[in-house]
Amino acid sequence: MHINVRDILVESVGYSRAYKISGERPEIDGLTLTRDIEGEITISRLDSSLLVRGRVMTEIELECHRCLSTFSRPTHVNLAQEYAESPMDDQLPIEDDEIDLAPVIGQELILDIPLQILCRPDCPGIQDAAEQYTKEADTSTRVAQRARITKGTKRGRT
Repeated sequence: MHINVRDILVESVGYSRAYKISGERPEIDGLTLTRDIEGEITISRLDSSLLVRGRVMTEIELECHRCLSTFSRPTHVNLAQEYAESPMDDQLPIEDDEIDLAPVIGQELILDIPLQILCRPDCPGIQDAAEQYTKEADTSTRVAQRARITKGTKRGRT
């Protein structure tokens, strides 16, 4: 997702230009996009850098933590990143008069993933899990043995 910014770099401070993003599906480590990225960004000329702001949307493939099924989750992220020809700590580089939006979008998409990933709020989990784990011969004895509580001879402090 490279954008040529040669013409913006020669403009005066305060100049800005809007861009539409559509039909882009970059490779992002750790994520699978199930829909193209769509959105709008604005690139503004600052004193010695460019500021990119915007909002993009796409769908990412996730795995439910309860039932382990995969599903697509729509997501919207806001972008705000500075680019410079001689980048400082918080800036990304302008290389060959182009900026690359893929790393910024990838970081924002990863940060947007919830800690508890569920395919739906009322996900029941793995169906028939109890039956799968108890389908051995003589389950009543095995379950009873595991459920037995043994008492220790020492009580209280030792």
